[in-house]
Amino acid sequence: MEQRVTHSLVEALRAVPSLGKLDDRTLLTIVGDSANLFWSAGSAVFQQGSPADGLYIVVSGAVRVLGDRGAELSVLGPGDFFGELSLLDGSPHGQTVVAAEDSELLVVAKERFDDLLAGDAELAENIRRTADERRGAAAG
Repeated sequence: MEQRVTHSLVEALRAVPSLGKLDDRTLLTIVGDSANLFWSAGSAVFQQGSPADGLYIVVSGAVRVLGDRGAELSVLGPGDFFGELSLLDGSPHGQTVVAAEDSELLVVAKERFDDLLAGDAELAENIRRTADERRGAAAG
């Protein structure tokens, strides 16, 4: 029996609820078109007001999402994504995100993110739903 080897980052993407239903080929394409980067604990992933450049997926570690005056809005861990609000709205980042601990993030470039949403209506709906939930939570 042939044993298939799956790329570790494909497995990490499969843990993201919105991406889990995509086929291996699509997930491998996302991995190939993305950057797998490391942030040390305490370092900023991006600052409030900076331009949106991609969708960030937590592979390992955790990040803190900070609102006005540094108030913690949430902590995101493996399988969570962030940065979608700015990509969907075409606006600068509304929050600052900082690595809560040493963290490995997969960064899906804006162009690839746009292609994914255009090519998969269910994925687009799932990501928009998450964005709407986050907007509602941020509004209070």
